[in-house]
Amino acid sequence: MKVPRLLKAIILLLILISLPVKGQGTLFGEITDSLTGNSLIGANVFLVGTAIGSATNIDGEYSISNIPEGNYTVRISYIGYKNKEAEIQIINDIKINIYFSLVPDVLEGEEVLVTGQVSGQISAINQQRTSNTIINVISEEKIKELPDVNAAESIGRLPGVSILRSGGEANKIILRGLDAKFTNVTINGIKIPPTDETSRGVDLSMISQSSLAGIELYKALTPDKDGDALAGSVNLVTKKAPDKRNIKINLKGGYNNLMQSVEQYDFSLHYGERFFDNFLLDKMQRLAQLSPS
Repeated sequence: MKVPRLLKAIILLLILISLPVKGQGTLFGEITDSLTGNSLIGANVFLVGTAIGSATNIDGEYSISNIPEGNYTVRISYIGYKNKEAEIQIINDIKINIYFSLVPDVLEGEEVLVTGQVSGQISAINQQRTSNTIINVISEEKIKELPDVNAAESIGRLPGVSILRSGGEANKIILRGLDAKFTNVTINGIKIPPTDETSRGVDLSMISQSSLAGIELYKALTPDKDGDALAGSVNLVTKKAPDKRNIKINLKGGYNNLMQSVEQYDFSLHYGERFFDNFLLDKMQRLAQLSPS
């Protein structure tokens, strides 16, 4: 059985050899920069309307073989240069040598509009950049973006901070993995005494995040801090009376799936205004100027 199969293969090979072969040609050359004359590595060279093409090597040279006879448009493209095209005619067994020089071009893309939410964080970002220690600062605008229930929840969103919960609500913070008693908590620079009988931790669930104008988190002990601030310190900055009357109403609600109740709500009213034509503010500023440095 092997002999007949071998004969069939030989006959088929003779038939293929005897068939007329359509003419093919070769295109080769070099791609250079028109200004410097340097070779362009990786330039694309392809025949328009076909899948035939190549790319230049490390010397800027290209070679495309086995191109069927006919008329073609060869296109050269390279990032940062204008595309170039040329008409060629491929003839049987003829090698065509074409050198191309590309002209540099300026890339222009579509307009990109970039927007951000740092308008309220400008002062906070500058404070972080100019600080001589490791600090994270959150502005009032950033605090308002998220519906936290208290100050502990807001501080817990900062890197390096963990929170302890009581009844599902955050009440204490842990800095850098140390116990809550090693964190110094202040309000406008004034230290808050411990709120627990058995530990020196401070319960922050009693402070509403809506009453804060900013949060300053220091992750390194500085000479002006007490020894109990080994983990770091948190300074809560309270709001000041606005120059103009400011009234805000916040109402939050939700549905509790476990209790199947909608009685989960929070309502707050904020009213701010300066009285007595800034009389108290002027007095405080004068006292600050008269106090010894």
